[in-house]
Amino acid sequence: MKKGLFKWLRLSVILSIIVSLLVACSSGSSGTAKDGKVTLKVLDWNGTNTKESEKLIKETVEKELPNVKLEFEYINWDTDFSSVMQTRIAGNQLPDIIMIKGGDHPKYTEHLMDLSSEDFMNEFPADIRKALQIDGKDYAVPYTSNFQGVFYNKRIFTENHIEIPKTWNELMEVAETLKSKGITPFTNHFKDYQIGNNFNQFATLEVFSKYSTWGNDLQKGKVSFAASPEFKTVFEHFKDVSKYSNKDPFGLDFTGAAEMFAKEETAMWIIGTWSTAQVLKNNPNLEIGFFPTPATDANNTKIIMQPDHTFSGSAKTKYPKEVKQVLGIFATNKEMAKKYIDIVQTESLIPDVVSDVKAPYVDDINHYKSIGALDANVGNVQIPWPYQEQSGSYIAEWLLGKKTLDKALKATDAYKAKVKFSTK
Repeated sequence: MKKGLFKWLRLSVILSIIVSLLVACSSGSSGTAKDGKVTLKVLDWNGTNTKESEKLIKETVEKELPNVKLEFEYINWDTDFSSVMQTRIAGNQLPDIIMIKGGDHPKYTEHLMDLSSEDFMNEFPADIRKALQIDGKDYAVPYTSNFQGVFYNKRIFTENHIEIPKTWNELMEVAETLKSKGITPFTNHFKDYQIGNNFNQFATLEVFSKYSTWGNDLQKGKVSFAASPEFKTVFEHFKDVSKYSNKDPFGLDFTGAAEMFAKEETAMWIIGTWSTAQVLKNNPNLEIGFFPTPATDANNTKIIMQPDHTFSGSAKTKYPKEVKQVLGIFATNKEMAKKYIDIVQTESLIPDVVSDVKAPYVDDINHYKSIGALDANVGNVQIPWPYQEQSGSYIAEWLLGKKTLDKALKATDAYKAKVKFSTK
């Protein structure tokens, strides 16, 4: 009798443990903390006015979701983001919410939360969602976009009676005129990401405007950098610009470049709208103008647009419910969106959200937007950013005399074997 009782008691204890484990697992998978309060970690690469933008987001989210606290971590996108993400993925330590740059999502899709069925995604027009979708699915909340082209000093252009160039040859004529007057034409910061960024700008104008599937054809072996006259032109643009550059561009980073342009030491900077806030911090009274980076063919000279700041959830977050609630706030809170773009000084992808920033370059951008824009995301998806960065290193070797142009193009082709493409 006692033996049977002990068996029964032992079985009861085992069943109790199993039930407790099941309940615990169930509780963990639902993402609900015991006290109802959760702390969500946010990985953010925004480098513009971060104190102000973080304060805005925290106050907005915590007002709507009193049980949620956000904990921000900032990393430098161009130098650290890719390596940090790889390390976190390998260690199964992705934060709950990740700001990802538009076009980078294909590298991380399997680690991100599928948001396709969330009602808040319907806030965005189909074309904006499509620009970021992978295989027809949403993995990010679109938030801001940047515009890329040539930012220029309006005073310098006006005082020297310089007209806006519409072709690449005209841009070089402008550069020659400025140089002859003792004015350094271009700001270049080749120490960090500018070559990679300009690679995509030039390729969008010279290659993807003509052959929208060039990157797909590259994967299939139908085209190559070395055999492409258009990509040879892309590479040659760097040689043209470097002839009219500030001294030691390979020793200058973005922060130094923004300060140089703000001090009116150069007349032009081929970059994107993320640069203007840093420039105006250094010189709030600088009159910055904007025109599209000229293409070889004037018909392809258009403003370049690209989704920029986007927010994604980790597929393995312990708090999926709260993460989706926060992402929903990003998608639907237009007051926060407007304040955010005024702080960061960029454009919103949320309908009807327009910045109050008053500056000449904003008027110029709005003018060129009405004419038509090219989507830089096409190039970013087909030739992933790490490939652009590596191509930039070969371009740098060519500019520094360590490679011939032909060898730089062939090295870019050879690197294809190491690239993980997202499109087929």
